[in-house]
Amino acid sequence: MHTIVVPDAMGVRWKVRARRLRRGESSRPRPGPEADSLRRRLAGVLAAHPLVIHDPLRDVPGGWRTPGDRADVALRAARAEFAAHGAFGTDVWAVAQLARLIRDGLIRPRTPWSGTWRVEAAASGRIRRWAHWEVEGMGATERAVTSVVTALEAGDLPEPRGAVLVEVVDQRPPTRVRRSAGLGRVAGAA
Repeated sequence: MHTIVVPDAMGVRWKVRARRLRRGESSRPRPGPEADSLRRRLAGVLAAHPLVIHDPLRDVPGGWRTPGDRADVALRAARAEFAAHGAFGTDVWAVAQLARLIRDGLIRPRTPWSGTWRVEAAASGRIRRWAHWEVEGMGATERAVTSVVTALEAGDLPEPRGAVLVEVVDQRPPTRVRRSAGLGRVAGAA
């Protein structure tokens, strides 16, 4: 399918397109809290300014440590243990990995296409933001693209029928709540 460029109600240009997925590429969220969270994030992506962030760990000593930090330490320890046993990172290991990749490429040259399509809406500009939906079938995909385009033009939240929202990304820097001295206004919200 071709790319459709459409301005939204605030003048931001959005590129909307659809592409067919290969088997195993689908990434549908579970219904419930995850789907609701994606819908809320989609509303934030379409807003003129990014959502206001309140940092709950600001006053907590050592609050920057998250479970991901401990996982990174464990991964480094596992790599060090594996490297201590020999081959990891040597020339023999690199040649063996290259041979394995070539063998896998000859055995399974391409994954077959699926009946699933991904509808993508991406804002043009220096800072990227986008949303992806997954749809089953070509006819439903064309209707979903039309629905997303018309919703963006009208300034509404796109909710194409039969499509599942799978990803929402907003890379704009968050606005922080700062009170001006005695004025009670939020800085950055003009």
